[in-house]
Formats: sequence, C-alpha cells, structure tokens
Amino acid sequence: MKSISTGVYTFEKLISEGCLYVDKTRYLYDIVREPSGYFFMSRPRRFGKSLTVSTLDAIFRGKRELFEGLYIYDRDYDWREYPVIHIDFGQVVMKEIDELNDNLVRVLESVADDYGLVLDSDDAASGFGELIKLLSRKYSTGVVLLIDEYDKPLLDHLRTPEEAEVYRDYMDSFYQVIKGADPFLRFVFITGVTRFAKVSIFSKLNNIYDISMDEKYAEMLGYTDAELGEYFGEYIDAATAKLGVMREKLLEDIRTWYDGFNFCDGVGTVYNPVSIGMFMKGGYRFKNYWFSTGTPTFLMNILKKNRIVLSDLKEVMMTGNSIDTFDVARLASDSVDKPTIVQMLYQTGYLTLDRVMIDTPVTYRLRFPNYEVEQSFSENLLSEYAGSAGTDGIVMGIVTAGSIGDTDEMMDYMKNFFAGLPYDIQIKSEKYYQSVVYTIFRMCGMRVMTELRTNTGRIDAVMTVADHVYIIEFKLNKSADEAVTQIDEKKYAEQFILPARKAGKTVHKLGINFCYDDSVRNVVEWKEEV
Repeated sequence: MKSISTGVYTFEKLISEGCLYVDKTRYLYDIVREPSGYFFMSRPRRFGKSLTVSTLDAIFRGKRELFEGLYIYDRDYDWREYPVIHIDFGQVVMKEIDELNDNLVRVLESVADDYGLVLDSDDAASGFGELIKLLSRKYSTGVVLLIDEYDKPLLDHLRTPEEAEVYRDYMDSFYQVIKGADPFLRFVFITGVTRFAKVSIFSKLNNIYDISMDEKYAEMLGYTDAELGEYFGEYIDAATAKLGVMREKLLEDIRTWYDGFNFCDGVGTVYNPVSIGMFMKGGYRFKNYWFSTGTPTFLMNILKKNRIVLSDLKEVMMTGNSIDTFDVARLASDSVDKPTIVQMLYQTGYLTLDRVMIDTPVTYRLRFPNYEVEQSFSENLLSEYAGSAGTDGIVMGIVTAGSIGDTDEMMDYMKNFFAGLPYDIQIKSEKYYQSVVYTIFRMCGMRVMTELRTNTGRIDAVMTVADHVYIIEFKLNKSADEAVTQIDEKKYAEQFILPARKAGKTVHKLGINFCYDDSVRNVVEWKEEV
C-alpha cells in the first residue's frame, strides 16, 4: 500500500516520496489548456486547495515527468515552461499591517531572486506589479499567478470593524494590481475559504471565473465514493479485517462520519480528504480529524457574541445571490445578522448544500455535512458558552446518568452547566433553553430529535441513550407539571411505547421548567413519569 500523507501539500514532494495521490488532473487539464484564464475557487480549510495550487505550479513549470501515469500526462498539453509567481498567504506572518507589507515584499523579492531579477519598491502592491512586468519581459511570455488563501489576512483580523476595513482596503489595493497586469498574464488561479464582496478580485476583475459552485468542478477537491474505493481499497480491506466488520457496514460508517460535503446542487457529495487520510493511517479509529486540525476561534466568538445556538442552524436557507454580497467587515461588528452568519458557516464548511428550495432567486437549504462536523461543532459551541464552567465532567455525568435512567442525577448535572453560563449570553426564550439542552445532549453523543411533528402537535425533544427514551417538554417560567400534562394530553409518548417495549427500553416522560429571573436563570424543577 502506498503511504498516506496528510501533512505534505507540495505535489512534487508527494510524488517523489511515493505517497498516495488521488488523481484530479483531469480537472486541471481542462483549465490549463486554454490560451489564458482567470479562475477562483473557494473551499473549506484542509480540503486540498494548497495541493491543487502546488500541482498547477508543477504543470506550468513544465515538470511533465512528475505526472507519469496521471490523466494529464498523455493529453494534448504542450508542457511549456512559464515564469510562476506563487504566493501562499498561509505562510505570511501578518500580525500588523506593516508586518504584512514587509513580509509580502520579502516573498516577492524571493520570487524575483529565483529568476535573476531585482525589485526596487518597498511597497508590496508596487513590487507585485513590477515583478509581473519584469518576468513577462524577460521571458517574452505571459506570467502564471497562483495565490493560495487570498482571504487569510482578512479572516485573521476581525476583532473590530475598523481593523477589518484596514486589512480589506490594503488587500484590495494589492489585488487591484492584477487587473492592470492583464496584458502580462498567462493564467491566474486564486483560492480561499470565502468569497468576499468589496475585494478587487471580484469587484474589479470582471473576467475571473468563479468555479466554486460550478457543476463541472464540484468534485475537483475532496474524494468521491468511486475515488475512495479505487485509491483506498487496500486500506478498506485492512480496516475490515482489523475491526471485524463487513465491508458495506464500514463504508456506511465512513460515509456517516466524513462524507456529505456538497458544492453544487444535483452533484454527488465528497469526503473531506484530511479526515479520510487520518482515519486510514491512524488505525481506523472514528474520531474528529478535520475539525480538530484548527479551532475556528473567530467563528465561535461571532456565534457567542450573537447568541447563536445549535437549533438556529437547523433547516436554514441561503440565496445564491448572497455569495456576491458577502462583506467581511460585517463579521467584525457588534451585531451580525443571521443570514451573514449562515453564509459564513457555509463558506467555511460547517454547513453545506442540501437542496434547492426555490428556483428564483435560487435558494438553498443547508445542513451539517456529516456526523464529524455536527458533533464537533456542537461541542466547540457549547464549550464556548460554558467558559470556565467546563464541559468534560458534565458530559460524562450526563451520559452515565442517562444510560442507567437516573434522571434526577442527569438533571443535577444539567443545572450545574446552566449555573456556569454567563448571564449576558442567556436569552429569555423557551427556545433558547431548549436549544442549549439539545446541544448538550448532542455533544454527549445521544440521539436527539427536536420539534418532532405528530398528529396532535410538536414534541419539543426526543432523546435516546442506551435503553432509555426521553420524551421532553420544556417550559419557561411555568411549571414541570404543566409540561408533563401536555405530553399526556397530546399523547406524545404513544408512538414510542410499543417499539420501546419490544426493544426492552424504558420510556420517560420528562417535563423541564426553566426560570429566567435575574437571581435564577436555570432549571428550577422537573417532573418525570416512567
């Protein structure tokens, strides 16, 4: 079996070291064979953007020998060598705007030095334009421009609207150079996590082709089911032997955990490549890999500041037009509207396309891509809310108590959690407390359904753990008696009793009452009928 690398993003190194490479060059062949082209692709982090840019780098440097056995090798591509400017903003230190400029200048000077050129400017934008012209004149050909993580300087500076605008304006002037350099460019490929409005590559480059949601390129990054079987077949066989499970059962579990990312309606979903790689090389253990490779601190801060809870993200919608109007500076404001937050969650990969709901304007329903993302997102969001209260002991206590049907102890742990929540993030809303409880149960690995429709109404929540099924009704500033009475009168438990009896499970009717008074803001009573 070829070795799997999840930490090498250089195509030449990956091939020379004999590592497994999932051939995506048929997509690259399609975009490089044109006489010229400007392309942009957004994908979530750790999705193969840097490797894609590195592969394009090798193609335009004419390194055909690296591609032997791959799709592009025998195609009618001329393999002509071009001067390449490759800028990876993931490698540029940028704590302050002056530091960003100085380090960008060093990157450009390094490229110039590789081609025997010297730059005169100490301003990055000026040096950028100068380098493009000098390379084109020296080699009498168009220059290839590859920019990876174009939006990182913006995403790293969202503390205040003023800071966000300073970095946006600086990067706008830098990217504006590309438009003026059009006569000197052969090919441009830009990647990022997000597509920001009011940045010059979108507002001024009217010839850039955004392939992010193009059906033709929807599976260009990430792994399809077919690619999983073709390239990881030996690993899958080894996993079935080690885990002692049938192949189909293993594949079903892998899909549940790591598949589900969808970048164009009507096109198949893809697996996150980092999650698959780490699962295969890490002993076939189902764990959170993609989410743990980088904590989305700025995102969690935005969610907390705007009091977003997990249920706010169920069955959310996004219009196709909203992508073109997404302004990074909004994320740094004190109050961010829900559509902007939803758009950010989509672009960063925490939500993905489900299906088209409306044709004009095109409106998508979104969902969590898979179990890994939803579970990890829930845990991180809850931890952000919990702050110093912590969650590890509470999670273990709830799981243990719920598994043996000790509802009193489970609710005591729940009270401990709410006691640690800062008062200024709580909302006087039954739905808010319902959402937090839902998030806690999901984080505990319990199966939870909320707002479950019946012929008589909607059940607030149904939670299953081990041999116990909880039918839950929430109340705010009312009474637990009233909650259980509603379960009885609406006959919410009826559909669960017979299946539970056959499976040897116990059904619990649980009414929970919260109090929002300043001195309480917690669970004040609960009532259970078994």
